[in-house]
Amino acid sequence: MITSIDAILRRLRGNHIALLIALDDHGSLRKAAQQVSLSQPATTKSLREIEALFGAELFSRSPRGIVANELGRCVIRHARALRSEISALRDELAAIMRGGGGTLAIGAVMGSMPVWLTPVLKSLREVQPDVSVEVWEDNSARLLSMLDQRLLDLVIGRPSVSVHPDAYDFVPLEIEEVCLIVEGRDPLMRKPPTKLADLADNPWIVPQATLPMRSLLEQLFDDAQLPFPRYAIETSSTFATVSLLRSGAGTVGLMPLKVAQYFAEFGLVGILPLQIERRGAPYGIATRRGATLSQPVQRFIDLCKMKRDGDTGHL
Repeated sequence: MITSIDAILRRLRGNHIALLIALDDHGSLRKAAQQVSLSQPATTKSLREIEALFGAELFSRSPRGIVANELGRCVIRHARALRSEISALRDELAAIMRGGGGTLAIGAVMGSMPVWLTPVLKSLREVQPDVSVEVWEDNSARLLSMLDQRLLDLVIGRPSVSVHPDAYDFVPLEIEEVCLIVEGRDPLMRKPPTKLADLADNPWIVPQATLPMRSLLEQLFDDAQLPFPRYAIETSSTFATVSLLRSGAGTVGLMPLKVAQYFAEFGLVGILPLQIERRGAPYGIATRRGATLSQPVQRFIDLCKMKRDGDTGHL
């Protein structure tokens, strides 16, 4: 029977973590004992405690040394991750005590990258250069799941896609425009279509069924009383969309307008001049409702609000 989380937290000690890593590094009880500054009998006793804690043998013993089995390799992998997290905690505390530092883990939907994330992080770097930043790009649903698990500090996305949208504090930033795109040198750019019906039979790269942009595209086809493309390629990846546009002349995709403009500057995509009036739900900054925000998180949110409200004096 696997030991409960509470029992592991009560009984697992720091020297257990150090010992597991030392055993993996050296494959020897004697050498591991030297590394963790314990006698060999004390090391043997600690290893028995660890195996009793997890209810299984974690190492195979032989005259040539000690080797982790499958369970042991699993425990060691997580022991190293714990040590890394403690190291990061120590570094962050030291930075905060020096009057700065901290970490910021951000999740962002594709459309927010060139418009919000890049300029605001540039501003944050100018005012707090010692903040460590981690960025994840994905769709809102997956990013909100990471926020729920406390893997992210904030998400620039759409809480409306969540099954529990009220679980988040939300700062709206923008209602996104979208556009239809082709590969930058596609013949359609020389003689662009004037209506969606002209593209109905073309190859399509479309957002996956669970994404808000997919619903918007389906609405566009409904508005035009057209069937949705039957054999479209579905992807949530920006890079895959840009790459797949090259799969054949006339291949069409859907993309946030400001992202498409970014790629169009480099000739990677062409924006078709079909006006799309429909808009999706606004995206913005989501944090866990009522959560205490660290100084870097609050500073990032403040900078986003300044940009949204047109106060660029500090951006």
